[in-house]
Amino acid sequence: MNFNYKKEIKATVSVIGTSEIEDDKRQMIIDLGELLAKNHYAIACGGLSGVMEAVCEGAKKAGGLTIGIIPYKEKRFANKFVDIVIPVPFSQARNIVVVLAGDICVAIGGKAGTLSEMCFAWIYEKPIIAMSNIEGWSSKIAAQKIDNRREDIIHDTKSPEEVLKKLNLLIETKNLKYKFPASEF
Repeated sequence: MNFNYKKEIKATVSVIGTSEIEDDKRQMIIDLGELLAKNHYAIACGGLSGVMEAVCEGAKKAGGLTIGIIPYKEKRFANKFVDIVIPVPFSQARNIVVVLAGDICVAIGGKAGTLSEMCFAWIYEKPIIAMSNIEGWSSKIAAQKIDNRREDIIHDTKSPEEVLKKLNLLIETKNLKYKFPASEF
C-alpha cells in the first residue's frame, strides 16, 4: 500500500445524520460524499445505514477514504462502503468518537443521536455545517448556536456544493489543515 494520509487528505469530515434517508434525498448525500472525496477529504461517520451509507457510497465512487465507527463489536455490521471499521460497542457513547475523529462536522437531518453528536461537536469546538434542507435536527438548529460558550454558529447550507464551499472556507480560516511536526515522522 502506497497511501500517505498526510499528503493525500486535507482533513477528515465527520458526517453525522439520520439512519433513514428518503430516496429523493439519498442522491444528494451520495453527491456530497463524491464531492468531498474528489476534494481530498476523508469521511468519518457512524458506519451504518442512511446518511452514513450514502455519503460513504459517494466517497467510494470517487476513490475516497471512509471510516466507520460502529456501535457493535463485530466489524461485519458496517456498511459495504466503509474502508476502516472501528468498533465502539458502547451504544451512543460512540457518538463522541465519531465527532472527535473529524476536524469538522457536517450534520444531515437526524434524530436524537445526531443531536447528541452536534452537541459533542459544539462542546469540543468542532465547526459544524448543517444541511437545512433535510428534515431533522440539522434543519432545526442551522444558523443558530447551541449555547453561548462559543462565538460562532452552526453554518447553514442547502447543497453539496454549499457544504464544500463552507468547508473549504472554515478549513482555511480556522487553520484546520493537517500539520505534522517534522520530528514526529
